[in-house]
Amino acid sequence: MADTQSIKDRVDVVQLIQEYLPLKKSGANWKAPCPFHHEKTPSFMVHPEKQIWHCFGCQKGGDIFTFVQEMEGLDFPEALKLLADRAGIKLENNFQNEINKSQKNRIVEINAKAAYFFHRFLMDMPTAAPARDYLFNRRGLTTATAEQWQIGYIPDQWELLTQYLLKKGCGIDDLVASGLTIKNEERRSHYDRFRGRIMFPIADAHGNIVGFTGRILVEKENSGGKYVNTPQTLVYDKSRVLYGLDKAKKEIKSKDLAVIVEGQMDVIACHETGMSNVVAASGTALTEEQVRLLKRYSNNIAIAFDADSAGENAAKRGIDVAMAGGMNIRVIQIPAGAGKDADECVRKNSQVWFDTVERATGVMEWYFKNVFAVTDLNNPKSKQTAANTLLAEIAKIPFAVERESWLKKLAEALGVDVSVLHDALKKALKAPAQSSRGGSAFSGKARPGEAPTAPVEVNLSGSQRSRLLVNEFWSLAVKYPGIFTSLFSYLKPEYFADPPWSALYEFYQKQYNNNAPIEPNDLSKKILNDQGEDLIDLLYMQAEKDHADFNEEAAKKEAQIILADIAQLWRKNSREELARQLTTAQAAGDKTKENEILKLIMDLT
Repeated sequence: MADTQSIKDRVDVVQLIQEYLPLKKSGANWKAPCPFHHEKTPSFMVHPEKQIWHCFGCQKGGDIFTFVQEMEGLDFPEALKLLADRAGIKLENNFQNEINKSQKNRIVEINAKAAYFFHRFLMDMPTAAPARDYLFNRRGLTTATAEQWQIGYIPDQWELLTQYLLKKGCGIDDLVASGLTIKNEERRSHYDRFRGRIMFPIADAHGNIVGFTGRILVEKENSGGKYVNTPQTLVYDKSRVLYGLDKAKKEIKSKDLAVIVEGQMDVIACHETGMSNVVAASGTALTEEQVRLLKRYSNNIAIAFDADSAGENAAKRGIDVAMAGGMNIRVIQIPAGAGKDADECVRKNSQVWFDTVERATGVMEWYFKNVFAVTDLNNPKSKQTAANTLLAEIAKIPFAVERESWLKKLAEALGVDVSVLHDALKKALKAPAQSSRGGSAFSGKARPGEAPTAPVEVNLSGSQRSRLLVNEFWSLAVKYPGIFTSLFSYLKPEYFADPPWSALYEFYQKQYNNNAPIEPNDLSKKILNDQGEDLIDLLYMQAEKDHADFNEEAAKKEAQIILADIAQLWRKNSREELARQLTTAQAAGDKTKENEILKLIMDLT
């Protein structure tokens, strides 16, 4: 356990979480919208003194290890290794042995060895001369760029890499699991997946190499596709990785903008010319997981795509997903003749590329421009087609005020009253909610290509409502212990009968009866919630979240209102329970019990 405490001592929870979320100061704590569920009002709190975090919406919480596990989808040994590396701590042998047992970590180590092999082969071996000519002469890369991105090469040989890694002590089963080696069942042999290709290592957001893209150097029969990628493995899922994010994330956060291009060479060319907030989805449309990754650093993205129908369609699918994720989106349109993609534009004239990114168009402006470029406003059918097309896009906007604004602009452009479009928009918004398909990973948001559904209104009542009120009451009483003293005569132990509130009430009552000071810190780590978290710490954080601007007098007034609601609900719930008991007693013909219950009901009025 010494290792975990040493790591906690060196890794500040606020600094760690700030790399993922835009934290804002809230009293003594920090808060942000929760990354684990959709919400408009921040309920995710970070306690710097206790080095813990908790979301009062989805109830997840913990320390730096649990946060990294939740955010990165890691098990504990993997999170331990990641944070130990960050803290510069060498783990004890027992922890290191536990990490080594994880095949995930073995695959990451294999990928690192493979990347080193590919890169050194490119830079040092005579047989890599054609690859060096292609990269450094024809594509204009510098050797420094090749070093920075660990670009490599492997010749067209069947098991060169496999044999190298076996000699380095890697197991054949792990090599197959990494996707670098393919097993031939018929011949009972193994061979390299990548042969005769320029190799681009793919890193996760922390710089761990999780996969590769191999570009064919000389196309010939049976050489496979132009690009071959690592298949899905324990560490690589292309829908969850953005090429270059490990190198771009700081600049994305600094500029509050992520520029998204198509391929590896696009990213490398942009970084080489000084634009470092650039990543690639590697030729596929943006996914929900990638959007969530980007939202750690910025809510703003600018998307560039190849000037062909396939590139535009991929961008369109990505735009839909990003819109559903609540991102602010701009579209980068490379001028005619300036290049078909970011790489070519940068090579021709880097200033044109910088200017093009600067002039990126808002996504809805882009849609409007494209649609009205082919719309005949004198033709009713053409106007209807334009309306149908743009209403479908407006319906995907997850924010009502923004939707209304674009609806008015569409009405003005078509020369119709906005009320005409309202009914059509309502139908567009309603239709997906009736679909039998599953919902999106963005809770309360649309699936890609669908309109967002309205959030479900939950009517809290009865014991659930009571628990929320009791929780809020104690958050104020923990921060301002004088509230308990001043309101003691109005408190009933029955209000706090359920754990853990009963233990908290008993402690406060004991201190009050003994004229002893109420110090909630005396209870730290003694009263835990259902998740085993320190209840006192959580109540302090909730008070900071909900009532950061209160002084003690304001807190007392609020507690009085909450206590009145608790008492009212307790009486209501008690009457309902007694009514059920009365019905049972009457059915059993138990007059004595019936009279007892009637007396209790009268006492409640």
